[in-house]
Amino acid sequence: MALNAQSPIPLYRQLADVLSSEIDTGEHAVATKIPSEHELANRFEIGRPTVRQATDLLVRQGRLERRRGSGTYVLPPSHSIDLFSLAGTSTALRKSNKNAQLLMMSEPVSVNGKSLLASGMSVQGSLQMEWVRLERQAMVNGEPVLYETLWFDADVFAGVEQQPLKDRSISALVRDVYFLEPSSADQTFSVISASASIAKKLKVKKETPLLRVQRHLHFNQNKNALLAEIICRTDHFEFSQTLYPSQVADAAL
Repeated sequence: MALNAQSPIPLYRQLADVLSSEIDTGEHAVATKIPSEHELANRFEIGRPTVRQATDLLVRQGRLERRRGSGTYVLPPSHSIDLFSLAGTSTALRKSNKNAQLLMMSEPVSVNGKSLLASGMSVQGSLQMEWVRLERQAMVNGEPVLYETLWFDADVFAGVEQQPLKDRSISALVRDVYFLEPSSADQTFSVISASASIAKKLKVKKETPLLRVQRHLHFNQNKNALLAEIICRTDHFEFSQTLYPSQVADAAL
């Protein structure tokens, strides 16, 4: 797969995505050494500093490990679900060492600002905005793990409801179709009691304590362009968060 020098996506990010995909498909097996920087630079016709940026990113994401004097090796998948590092839900599930899948629970639907406010998501000026809402549910071994509702700013992500979204990474969609990268994000965490509706979706008893995560993603001047509410069971599943230094915050995306 060739890299696209004309794409607004940086070459190191493109290379990191290629290597991640090759790891996922088994081309680079766990505990094996990936090609050297020199080999990757020649294969993709890029400079070694770009290769180093890509592998640095994957090291920070826990996909690769550097061994002094030996090379860079593929790490095994995590046993926890790294949900809160802004990698996106589908990416977190793919990286976990679990039999996990992400199901679409509703087709994308256009909603107004009142619908957003009714959900408890607070965004300045949202009443005057149009949104596209999508609902997804994560399962592990057939048991629900979390329920996620996404809201896309209909102006920033025009036509998103026409995109094939089943089994698709939202972060990849944003990057590859809209050529956008989150510049920053806000996350809030709270514990809620399961309503009758969410209790049914997550197969728990009503009033069961659940973790609620509200995420606001910003794309430079497009503030709050992608919102997410993630409601998680914590009785049988372990969630984690990977933190990165502020100067390399984009590595978390």
